[in-house]
Amino acid sequence: MYRRPKFLEILLEIREQMSREVDYDVDLYAEMVRSGKISQDHERYSLNGGTNGRGIPKNEKTDRNKL
Repeated sequence: MYRRPKFLEILLEIREQMSREVDYDVDLYAEMVRSGKISQDHERYSLNGGTNGRGIPKNEKTDRNKL
């Protein structure tokens, strides 16, 4: 077979490293949830601008049981 281009080798190394970091982050988050360091009452973060992750603007106060 032919040898991979150097660019592809570096790209695969970066991909492997990112995959390991994500696995570590997920394991760490799961452990924090299990230990009680993170609960449902913590503030939620969202990438969709001015909402709280459920499509409701952050400045509106709502009862959690209604959602």
